[in-house]
Amino acid sequence: MFEQDEFWMRKAIESAAAAMNLNEVPIGACLIDKQGKLLAIAGNRTITTSDPTAHAEILVLREAAALIGNYRLTETVLYTTIEPCTMCAGAL
Repeated sequence: MFEQDEFWMRKAIESAAAAMNLNEVPIGACLIDKQGKLLAIAGNRTITTSDPTAHAEILVLREAAALIGNYRLTETVLYTTIEPCTMCAGAL
């Protein structure tokens, strides 16, 4: 399991680096289902979208929910490069 955790954490870090390249706060996240499949990956986009809620964690929740057609994202794992803020923790 550790190798899989390291793999997905590296992907979250890569998305944080991509956000930094867009002059965003360098935070990244990805959401994985119970089979180990990537549901969503994102970096912060608050500046580029002028949306104060466009944190990486919120963006992956939105994308994954749209993908599976359900807001209940049970049996998933979130990898993020920072402890979620209060808003993101509440959404989780």
